[in-house]
Amino acid sequence: MRTIFSQEGDIYVTGCATNVEEALFLMPHSNVALINTSLGQEKVLELVTKICAEYPDVKVIIAGLSCESDEILRYVEAGAMGYVRQEESLVSLLKKIRAAHKGKAIVSPDFAAEMMMRLAQLAAQPAQRLFAKQTTTPAVAELTSREEEILQLISDGYTNRKIADELVIQCGTVKNHVHNILKKLEATNRHDAALLYQHYQEMQIVYAA
Repeated sequence: MRTIFSQEGDIYVTGCATNVEEALFLMPHSNVALINTSLGQEKVLELVTKICAEYPDVKVIIAGLSCESDEILRYVEAGAMGYVRQEESLVSLLKKIRAAHKGKAIVSPDFAAEMMMRLAQLAAQPAQRLFAKQTTTPAVAELTSREEEILQLISDGYTNRKIADELVIQCGTVKNHVHNILKKLEATNRHDAALLYQHYQEMQIVYAA
C-alpha cells in the first residue's frame, strides 16, 4: 500500500505504524491518518480519540470497515472524518484521502442521515450528564492559569498550532497542556472540555449575580 501511495504525486507517506504509540509518534508530521480496523476496535477508538484531542488538524479515515452502521458510528463519534469499506476500490480510497485532506467529510448519504439523527439524540440528552462531576468542586478551578488560558482558546475554536502562535510557545508544549487539561477535567475530548469551561463561566456569572 505504501508503494502504491508513493506513486501518487500529491501524496507523501510519512510512515507506517503497528500500534497506538507508533501512530501518535507520526502525527506531528501528518495531515491525514489512515487507520485500519485490523488494529482492533477498542485500540482504533483509543487512537482516534487521542489523535483528535492532541492533533486536531489531522484528518482521520478508518479503513477496512464492514457495513455495520453501528461500528461506523462509533468511529465517527470518536472523531473520524470518514471511512473506507472493505469492498471499496483503490481509486475510491485515494479519492477519499484527498477529500479528507481538503476538510470534506466522507460518508455516504444514507449514513449521513443516520448520523444526523444520532447527533440530534445526543444533543437532546440533558447537559447535566456532562456536568455532573463538576457540581460541587468544579475541576476548571483546579487548572493552572496557563491551562485555563489554553482552555479558553480551545473554547474559542483554536487549534493547537494557533494556540502556540497566539501564546508564542511550542506546539508540543500546547499538546502537553491539552493532555493535562483533559485529564483534570475527566473530559473525553476538546469539545467536552470546552463545554465544561463554558458551563463553569456561566456558573461564575450566576454566583456573581
